[in-house]
Amino acid sequence: MSKLYIMRKIIVVGSGVIGLSCALLLASEGYKVQVITRNPEEATSWTAGGMLAPFSEGLEGELFDFSYQSLKEYPNFIRHLMDVSKRRVDFWQEGIYRVVLKGEEELLKVAERYKSASYGVELLQKGEELSKDVISLIHYTEEAWVDAEMLMDALLFAMNRLGVDYVVDEITSVRKREEEIEGVKGIKSEYRGNFYVFALGSWTKELFDLPVYPIKGQALKLKGASLPRVHYSSISYLIPRERYLYVGATSEDVGFMGGNTLEGLKLLSEGAIRVAPALSKATLMNTLYGYRPATPDEKPIFQIGENYFIATGHYRNGILHAPITARVVKDYLKGQRTPFIDLFSPERFS
Repeated sequence: MSKLYIMRKIIVVGSGVIGLSCALLLASEGYKVQVITRNPEEATSWTAGGMLAPFSEGLEGELFDFSYQSLKEYPNFIRHLMDVSKRRVDFWQEGIYRVVLKGEEELLKVAERYKSASYGVELLQKGEELSKDVISLIHYTEEAWVDAEMLMDALLFAMNRLGVDYVVDEITSVRKREEEIEGVKGIKSEYRGNFYVFALGSWTKELFDLPVYPIKGQALKLKGASLPRVHYSSISYLIPRERYLYVGATSEDVGFMGGNTLEGLKLLSEGAIRVAPALSKATLMNTLYGYRPATPDEKPIFQIGENYFIATGHYRNGILHAPITARVVKDYLKGQRTPFIDLFSPERFS
């Protein structure tokens, strides 16, 4: 590990929230960072809902621990990002409402388990704006949400202000000798650094033989609709932002099939209206879609080599996991190997 202390140039391949967050922390530490991306607009992070919701997701075990730690790091992460980028990022810390529909009483038992472990949980009666299918609300008071578009925009501004070399090129191959990478080759040029961070998301298999595959998600933006906070349900999640209401999201194992479909928009619309009937009068502002990087057990993958770190497979929680993933990478470069590297090693699939 001694070599890690003297590294100067770091190449980050990928410009989603994981890649840019790694670049942010590493550049802030004084490393010379180069980000290489084939399409800055391709990252699914731009279309994400932005929920920071380990409780509403019902996470357990090491995935919960990882997610909860990242949730707790978010306020400082956002403050640092806004200070560096000089851009505003809307970040709400009022907690999230987990909607309990008829037939989902098991969710109340999950909430009791979290509450018995001393996490912030309140059981509430539903509001008048919700349908008769909603039997109650679980208020997970520690959860939060962030405007993912503003987050990504601020990360790009931070790259510029930190002097990060931002290159648009498609990396087509990795030149490797045993466990050491000697360079990466793109369509335009070849690039060399002292250390490489690969945050390729759903496109990981294009360069590495890791079990990561895309799960498509479609979403809507609505005008003329508002809610006091996130309403997360099994059939839709309704996320208030400053100018619109975000409605998500489908979960489709269809590879990289592009575009929004009528079937997907129908599911989103019906799910939103079933939770909050007044949304039937809302105006459609925009439609979105992206690809979540899934793994067989829905947990991230961290793979390390002599001079590289692959961080991928964050699935539904890429926005949530950005601060802690960036810290794990930064700590590794500084000679500190956190337990999550081994817990999320791809060797678990062997």
